[in-house]
Amino acid sequence: MNKRRFELENWQEAYKRKLVSTEEAAKAIKSGDNIFIASAYYGQVVHAIAARHEELRGVNVEYQAPLFDPGWLSPGMEESFNIIVRIYLGDLARPIHDEGRLSFLPYTNGTWFKPYRDNRPVKREVDVFVVEVSPPDENGFMSFGHHVWERRNYADHAKLVIAEIDEHIIRSHGDTLLHVSQVDYLIDITSPPATEEEIELIMDRIPPEKRDRAREVARMVNPTRIKNIIPMLDEIEEKRLNLVFGLDDPDDVSKAIANNLRPLLNDRDTIQIGIGKPSKFVIDLGTFDHLKDLSIFTEMGAPGMGFLVKRGVATGRYASLHPGKAVMASLGAMGLVEIRLVHDNPLVEQCSSDYVVNIANIVKHKNMVAINNAVQIDLTGQITCESQFGPRLINGPGGQIEFHIGAFSARGGKAVSLLPSTWSEGGVSNIVPYMEQGTLVSIPRVFADYVVTEYGVAQLAGKTHRERAEELIRVAHPDFRDGLERAAREIC
Repeated sequence: MNKRRFELENWQEAYKRKLVSTEEAAKAIKSGDNIFIASAYYGQVVHAIAARHEELRGVNVEYQAPLFDPGWLSPGMEESFNIIVRIYLGDLARPIHDEGRLSFLPYTNGTWFKPYRDNRPVKREVDVFVVEVSPPDENGFMSFGHHVWERRNYADHAKLVIAEIDEHIIRSHGDTLLHVSQVDYLIDITSPPATEEEIELIMDRIPPEKRDRAREVARMVNPTRIKNIIPMLDEIEEKRLNLVFGLDDPDDVSKAIANNLRPLLNDRDTIQIGIGKPSKFVIDLGTFDHLKDLSIFTEMGAPGMGFLVKRGVATGRYASLHPGKAVMASLGAMGLVEIRLVHDNPLVEQCSSDYVVNIANIVKHKNMVAINNAVQIDLTGQITCESQFGPRLINGPGGQIEFHIGAFSARGGKAVSLLPSTWSEGGVSNIVPYMEQGTLVSIPRVFADYVVTEYGVAQLAGKTHRERAEELIRVAHPDFRDGLERAAREIC
């Protein structure tokens, strides 16, 4: 399918003609359609689509890590909507996947577009693409804001594009623009600021000692996000609210891991950092403060990356690609203050995830350091970041596989896996003799490199199975070392 072309002339008239209500746009959906929802989506038209469940049948809805339920995730909606979550499951979708009410599509953020690029028969037609954008500028260009991910490619290939305009969305540099002439329906979903009453409804679910911080964040958060959270308050776990409002603080284990990571880093490194725990804390814990002239080439902007740019720690001066720029597919994990720093900031560029999460591009960076989280690792060096205790899906690969392999393969590169030594309040070791049956191995042992726990750094590359086991046992929790040693004698 040809990419959508844009027409600059008379775009204001097209804007007026395409501006409709959520209900009118939702009427464009037909039974059997394939709807693709932009990652990190927090719009409104999906509520109107879900409300048509009695008249719709067999609508396929595909997206990544859904953040709220417009109704189609509820039991009893299966005949109307077939939900497909790709790449990354997320907290909301995980229990629904456990119940077997949605399907998981195991791409990565770098490989999801291959069936479309190669025009394979397996590709699903993009009948409808739903995305949020900023208001148009003087030339009619709207911005994808602080998320790009798959937006460019889906917008180019969709038969019908529904763009929801929100004045609270920033304008960022890079491959982030969509023209009014390239969409079919426009909906203004800009919400007024959240009221104090709406904010206090959420504060009732926040621990008292964190409420002052949470109120400050809530007044900065996009009001649409607040309004989508309120109907779900009875179902949202406290842990998830802490994540939404940035209230989770590093524990002693995270602090120790950040301290052990520090010696692996050098001036002029190019860094990628995952957004889960404990990696999300490493910048704020000062792990990079002693460095200079870092470059950033990362899937998601981790908390603190914007401040590394602002303080001149990350200059991109020696970057192999996009010198002088911090390159990301999304700013989604950065704090609200950092995201505002990126607004119209030429020092930060956003590109599509299949460009950023791409081994061929990652490996071009000298001294590429990928820092990601692991769920478990066995004594030979097999790593999972996706499942736990066998096949139960925790999340998905995201872009971790490409960045790990790309960094490992880059000249001077390091692939670093952060791993708290135990789980379940110290009751279970995350370093295990072997993976349980059904475990999804994300990183094969041949690419295992550095593993950092709160007890030190295990260096695995270039070592035998027995030597790897010795390294991993040394950084395991002391309560489990004897058992691991006994197992190692049988395995290695």
